[in-house]
Amino acid sequence: MTSNNIEQKPPMIAFVELVSGFWITQAMSVAARLGIADLLKNETKSVDDLAQATDTDTRSLYRLLRTLASVNVFTEVEQGKFALTPVGQYMQSDNPYSLRDLAIMHGDDWHWSSIGQMYRKFKEGKSVVHYRYQVDSYWEYLDQHPESQTLFNEAMVAVAKNFHTPFIESYDFSSFTKVVDIAGGQGTVLSSILKANPHLQGIVFDLPRTVDEAATFLEEQGIADRCQTIGGDMFKSVPEGGDLYVMSYIMADWDSDSCLTILKNVRQAIADNGKLLVVDSIIPPANEYSWIKWLDLFELCMGYGGPRTKEEYAAIFQGSGFRWANTINMNTPCSVIELVPV
Repeated sequence: MTSNNIEQKPPMIAFVELVSGFWITQAMSVAARLGIADLLKNETKSVDDLAQATDTDTRSLYRLLRTLASVNVFTEVEQGKFALTPVGQYMQSDNPYSLRDLAIMHGDDWHWSSIGQMYRKFKEGKSVVHYRYQVDSYWEYLDQHPESQTLFNEAMVAVAKNFHTPFIESYDFSSFTKVVDIAGGQGTVLSSILKANPHLQGIVFDLPRTVDEAATFLEEQGIADRCQTIGGDMFKSVPEGGDLYVMSYIMADWDSDSCLTILKNVRQAIADNGKLLVVDSIIPPANEYSWIKWLDLFELCMGYGGPRTKEEYAAIFQGSGFRWANTINMNTPCSVIELVPV
């Protein structure tokens, strides 16, 4: 849904569709859980066949698919027969850029019910997860619920592939020797960089329990011989020895003071001729439509930070020991901010 779509509709219709958007979120989550996109991978199928394959009620499933066809997730090619659209292909589990786990995660009970506490966030100030589960952050909740944590982690891997990695094909890595991925999770971004640049060595740096999982992932990707995993706390220090450091969607999770601490620690570690790539979302100005502004609400409710405007990023960088040298637009919700030491 774009601002142009809204502006082209009668105001009452636009209002009703906006406040009913959660129906589509749940419908997509259900379709993802049922594996509808996988069943439609190679051919058009009737709703009877789909209902039988998913052990669901035929009429109910038809109503779900008809709704999602109206927003271009599926298409009803003839009465009662459905096919995939390019949008729906992102729900296929074997799509290398699948966002199926993201759709399921948005309907996961902890996420769904926590967002329902948004009003209390504005009135009382704490994370919405606190009001639903009596914890301080969603990270704390996920630590206590391994199944939801696994789903969340898979969803974030999918987001990283789609949002964070497109710049790798065109960026010039030839002058660098070692890449350090700060809070790099299991190593999705770093593995993409190393596979595209065989001359590079790498370090995935994250919490000790996280880098244990990263070691397994890097082995599976066939790059473990070129990549170390180091556990630690980025608020205290980061590994030295890199000439390219990467922070993929890290600043969005933290307040400005915390971000400044991380940046200063990177500045202490980085080579004087090195670069820091901050992969994050930049909020466009004024009334311009952007999904990033929706994302900002999630971060407001769930975490401590959020995407920022250019001016807000610049204010943080000013005291960090880095200069903002360049911005790379990836045509995704994220941009690459290239920083150099000063």
